[in-house]
Amino acid sequence: MLEISVRFAPGFPDDTRAGLRAEGDVLPEYGQVWIWDMAYAQTLHALAGSEAGHSLREDLELWGINMSSKVFQPIDHIRAKGHLSLRPGFALDESLSSESVLTYRVTGAAGEMPKVEIAASAELTPEQRAAGVVALGQFFVDQNELFVKELPLHVLAFRKFYGDIAPESDPSSVDDAPMFAIQKALEYFNSVANGARH
Repeated sequence: MLEISVRFAPGFPDDTRAGLRAEGDVLPEYGQVWIWDMAYAQTLHALAGSEAGHSLREDLELWGINMSSKVFQPIDHIRAKGHLSLRPGFALDESLSSESVLTYRVTGAAGEMPKVEIAASAELTPEQRAAGVVALGQFFVDQNELFVKELPLHVLAFRKFYGDIAPESDPSSVDDAPMFAIQKALEYFNSVANGARH
């Protein structure tokens, strides 16, 4: 089991910093991607129709479009150009401590895809719930370059799912959108690998 807690700066949203702490099992790279996908789908469903949900999608999709052409560049080059920041002005700050807490609880039996439960303190705003997904993604981006290369493809697959298959307000999207994103990313990397062999 893994528990990831996000704390927001007392001056949020003017102060957009968040602190993040992870306790429990260490996740493999594919587990990080799956957990982020689940958190993103659940959050967008909860925020469907809100300005916070729209803004979250807009920011991440813009980042995904910009990053998708860079996934095969050296990670140090991408980092030096500032492309690893998921949202303009957003930063992780481990020194933060506040009562505004969002928690992602990750559970699952061995050999199964993990499940994600989101617990939010009562005073959290929609904007903070949205920022929690950004914080989770930024945390994984900062520690895993494979996640960096996967995430843009997943974000763009979510965009296609919500545009072509079901909106985020549809309850089926909570489970189906992450599966669609995983499938599309696999198809992409397989096609690249096959192209490299010819």
